[in-house]
Amino acid sequence: MREIGFSEIKSVALDILKDVAHFCDTHDIRYVLAYGTMLGAVRHKGFIPWDDDIDIMMPRDDYNRFIKTYNEHNSRYQVFSIENDDTYTYTMAKVFDQETVMIDNTLWRNFDKAGVFIDIFPIDGLPDETQAQQKIFRHQQFLNLLFHGSSMKFTFSNRYVDSKGSFAKLKGYVRTFLKFGAISLMHFLPTTSLIKKINQDAQQYPFSNSNYISVLVDCASGNKREVYEKTLFDNRSLYPFEDTEFWGLTDSDFYLSHLYNNYMEAPPKERQVPHHNYRVYWKQ
Repeated sequence: MREIGFSEIKSVALDILKDVAHFCDTHDIRYVLAYGTMLGAVRHKGFIPWDDDIDIMMPRDDYNRFIKTYNEHNSRYQVFSIENDDTYTYTMAKVFDQETVMIDNTLWRNFDKAGVFIDIFPIDGLPDETQAQQKIFRHQQFLNLLFHGSSMKFTFSNRYVDSKGSFAKLKGYVRTFLKFGAISLMHFLPTTSLIKKINQDAQQYPFSNSNYISVLVDCASGNKREVYEKTLFDNRSLYPFEDTEFWGLTDSDFYLSHLYNNYMEAPPKERQVPHHNYRVYWKQ
């Protein structure tokens, strides 16, 4: 098998996104660019130069409909999640290129259908009260801690390697220490059951009936930084990303400021490095 290089991964992932976006537009499924992909669209008109992943997010109902219908449309690109495969090893859905294979060096057990991918995050509702929101975040973060402890090998945490924060290196060491403790104590826990529990508990408040929304299955930023009024999702605009336009939140400034503060400022050169720990190959 031939290994796929950094630039080629970007090209393959972009092709997946194009297919997913076309399918969503054709079938009236709402999506927007998310996290570093939205940041890349605004700051770089494409990928963040040192990053190769693509994230989008969808309201939970659209997310469920996408998972149920997408795989009938294309045999090369296939969506997998805990909702359609009990052997799945991640909390959010991913669309994989089935002509490629991925070896995830962070996991004890690799998902056998994994390849070059894009991430799809479900957006769920939240209660109106701040205290109740924080209780949900604490609960989901605890479940995520158990999940990561059950599924991951011990490797240095790369979560903050491209952060601009002055304490990024210290936070990386602290996260690595916590990761070691979690893996040592929790490796015996049932990964699949935890993924199902994380998704089940994230859906206490339906997106359609809520005034506030968030991504609750990953809690990457957590707490107030990922709480938004649902009206934010009412308005979408097209953003150039590489050679194509994709939907993003019209008020991208609010979304990105909420997540990253001064998002137009790039991190120092020494922190402009990829933060993934996997290798991908062409099957033939």
